[in-house]
Amino acid sequence: MPKNGALPVKVIRLPDSLPLAERQLICHAYSIRAAANLTGSLLRRKVTSSFRIFIVPTIVLALTLDSAQAGITVENASEYKIQDLGELPEISDDVTVAVNRGGSVAFCSSTEHGVRATVWERGNAAPIEGVPGYPNSIAHAINRRGDIAGWMNTSENPVDSLSTVQGFIRHGKRTRLVAGLGGRNSRVLGLSDQGAAVGTADLPSGTRHAFLMNGSAVTDLGTLPAGTSSAAYAINNAGMIVGAADVDGQHNHAVAWLREKIVDLGTLRDGTLSSARALNERGQIAGFGDTPEGFHAFLYSEGVMLDLGTLRGPPSAASGINNRGEVVGVSNHHAFLWRHGHMTDLGSLVPRGSNWVLLDAFSINDRGQIACSARHRGQPAHLLLLTPT
Repeated sequence: MPKNGALPVKVIRLPDSLPLAERQLICHAYSIRAAANLTGSLLRRKVTSSFRIFIVPTIVLALTLDSAQAGITVENASEYKIQDLGELPEISDDVTVAVNRGGSVAFCSSTEHGVRATVWERGNAAPIEGVPGYPNSIAHAINRRGDIAGWMNTSENPVDSLSTVQGFIRHGKRTRLVAGLGGRNSRVLGLSDQGAAVGTADLPSGTRHAFLMNGSAVTDLGTLPAGTSSAAYAINNAGMIVGAADVDGQHNHAVAWLREKIVDLGTLRDGTLSSARALNERGQIAGFGDTPEGFHAFLYSEGVMLDLGTLRGPPSAASGINNRGEVVGVSNHHAFLWRHGHMTDLGSLVPRGSNWVLLDAFSINDRGQIACSARHRGQPAHLLLLTPT
């Protein structure tokens, strides 16, 4: 028995050649027995190197990687540098913020002409020019070359349910509206580096389907066999698309489209609802689903939907993931970062004395930069860009 009443620690050596998702599954194990059972199946592979996981009963204490992965990155950053990009408009809609690989951020800001999609890069924020008849625009995605996408509407109210909404893609100084699938409304929600766009659009009947726009061609991505509606939220450079589709006219499941063929990703254990909101170039998917306790964020990788848990209770939802498998989102009104099997309150990682309350983390790039909303107590929400120190 360890001295001073310390909990016994068991050291499990795992191959560093294992896929990241399998390492994360072990890090997330809730007991030594669960971790050992999973480890036994993984260690049957032939490997030559390893890393360590230190586990105590029901508690994952630490993860140490080989020295080749050391360095000043998000893995070992203890604080973030904060850049305040300005006040966010109060819009009660499915509005998000996106950051690309270079640190450029797409969001929306209030101007004298209405709410406008805005791009921040290298310290400067520039609202995009409006399209005649569409006074408001909402950005939802930005790709590596700085193209942005989202939607515009025909009302002075940016969330007027009676207005016409049209998706848009902004390339350079040219803005193009997306006609969609023949119905009244469309929204672009995801954008690849090559410029392929995905989203949701009305059919002439008013039913909404996910779509893919490649060049000038728009493809209806369809629904699950017994479903009637779908939405696509993200696309990677390999053409994989993720989103949600109903299974029975009522319950949505997270789905993926592989070569335009829809696949039901299922739900978390004992759940009935799920939605996929982001993916990376490795095909890992982040989103959320219901559980008996409430909604939880998930990471889907190699056929397994992993419950990422919560911060001090439900709900939680993931909205961003990078190519390192790090996930960001919101839990219990706090922004979180999930990495190495552990969910961390982002507010604990920003400089002390900043007095920011971090509300929601929208997007994370491969440099570990995170776009999130935050406020000082009693003040309006601002958009922050966090950069690992």
